[in-house]
Amino acid sequence: MADPGPGARAAAAPSFVRGLFGGAIHDALFFPYPDPLDRRDPEEARVVARLIRELRRLAGDVIDSEAIDDAETIPEPVIRALAEIGLLGLTIPKEYGGLGLSVSAYARVFSALSVTDASVAVLVGVHCGLGSKAITLFGSPEQKARYLPALARGETLAAYALTEPETGSDAQNIRTRAERSPDGAHWLLTGRKIWIGNGHRAGVIATFAQTAVDRRGDMVLRPTAFIVRPDMPGFRVVGTVRKLGVRGSTQAELAYERLTVPADHVLGQVGKGFSVAVNVLNAGRLSLAAGCAGGCRMLVSEMAQYASTRVQFGHPLADFEITQRKVAETAADAYAADAMVGALSAQADRRDSDVALEAACAKVFASEAIWRAADEMVQVAGGRGFVRPYPYERHLRDTRINRIFEGANEILRLFIALNGIQGPAERLREVAAAIRRPLRNLGLVSGYMTSRVSSLLGATQRIDRPLHPALEEHRRYFEKHVADLAAAAQRAIVKYRGAITERQLVLERLANMAVELYATAAVLARTQRVLEERGPDGASRELALCDLFCVNAGRRIRAQRLALAGGEDAVDDRRRAVAASVRAAGGYFVDDPVLPDPEPEAPVFAPG
Repeated sequence: MADPGPGARAAAAPSFVRGLFGGAIHDALFFPYPDPLDRRDPEEARVVARLIRELRRLAGDVIDSEAIDDAETIPEPVIRALAEIGLLGLTIPKEYGGLGLSVSAYARVFSALSVTDASVAVLVGVHCGLGSKAITLFGSPEQKARYLPALARGETLAAYALTEPETGSDAQNIRTRAERSPDGAHWLLTGRKIWIGNGHRAGVIATFAQTAVDRRGDMVLRPTAFIVRPDMPGFRVVGTVRKLGVRGSTQAELAYERLTVPADHVLGQVGKGFSVAVNVLNAGRLSLAAGCAGGCRMLVSEMAQYASTRVQFGHPLADFEITQRKVAETAADAYAADAMVGALSAQADRRDSDVALEAACAKVFASEAIWRAADEMVQVAGGRGFVRPYPYERHLRDTRINRIFEGANEILRLFIALNGIQGPAERLREVAAAIRRPLRNLGLVSGYMTSRVSSLLGATQRIDRPLHPALEEHRRYFEKHVADLAAAAQRAIVKYRGAITERQLVLERLANMAVELYATAAVLARTQRVLEERGPDGASRELALCDLFCVNAGRRIRAQRLALAGGEDAVDDRRRAVAASVRAAGGYFVDDPVLPDPEPEAPVFAPG
């Protein structure tokens, strides 16, 4: 039987982030910080080390990132080389010819892939982490036996087709329809999918369509997952798109024109496709965070090396305090992203808690950290950062998509906040009902609600585990900030009641506090582990990173708290007013100060 995934386990499992909104700290989920993989599973660690070595060999031989970016495609020899070393079978169980890596091992390999080439990482991520993963988690024994071995060998690629022109990645409200054939032997799918990674070359595609199902005597539409192939009648690749970054990974538009799918190609159960979408994409956020964390580490090294060798005004750039600030802040962010991924992947492997909110927090934090890192790298490099053959402009372009992939960060922030306040809001019936409605409408990012009781189970308002004296001040501030988040959430619930779901600026600030607190907890746990193993002298550099990150995070949390306490209310009113004026005018409405335009230009592109 397929693993029901985190959604099915959520009701009985605690969530660290959800607990924070109620003032509860599940310190057992973070402390002690997990052992590295070579201690937990030496055999699997050797496999991961081999894959990383082989990948680095390919990077110096087969994988030419500049050529891939120029050609806007990944050549077949690269795909064959990936398959030969096992990189197309990472998540496929061993009994079907794959490597069957744990969550932690897959995260580490995906981090290395992202550093090697972002486009190659997207191809592998779609193949292993989405398309193949859907079959691994929800496929029947017959489906797995039919498709997984060929996918593991790289004989064909897998894709994952959810996103649509009208509804985006909202799995609940997709427009594609599936009807049973009169004889019941087939389903006929009609609709369109866009932005489908590997869609133009994949031989196996996990996709979704609305099906009519009986719910208490009424026929209603519910999403169902299917396995489709391009050789099925009615399948058509409409075309591919050109992109700002990750140009080698190709995204396609697919048309289903009464696409004929055998009845035995339903993936999971009819009407239960939402669960497939949620569980697969939740895992995808963790691996995306791992890739971003690896990219942050790489950019810190690039920045340090460039700044040490580039001389300006008679000194290396690294001698100047502004450059030092850039390097230090980027390193502190990388340390936090690493700590989050390490803790989260081990937690996902243990399966003892609900990690949906944690994966969202890690994805938001790491994707924004790598964007800042890439931007600062371009700035440090100056003119060289903006031109080829230096890779810095490509790194900047490639990192931008991470804030959109696997759920746009704005949507994920709403997901974090609305799920977080679900427990504290239960005492106000109309608030709880209002929260559930937008959670359902958030589509693929929702579906992870548990009660306030299970959120608080086994938690207190403190970190009860003993910490090194060097971390005590950070512990006190962390506990205070958790109480601040809980108080701010409660005030928002009481103040806005059922209208809280429409106050996105308030929800965004609550989510920002939660993201920073999750990152801080990960940093404290990891630093505590390093201190235990090496002592203060041996851990001095990590302790400095911890200190810098915790101070910066604390300041950001304080800014959000003050805004939630009313400090931004008047400014928010002005924001809404200005936005309304711009919208009513159809754009910027103030004349040019030098000479007004004689004929204002219309927008180049209209929505569509």
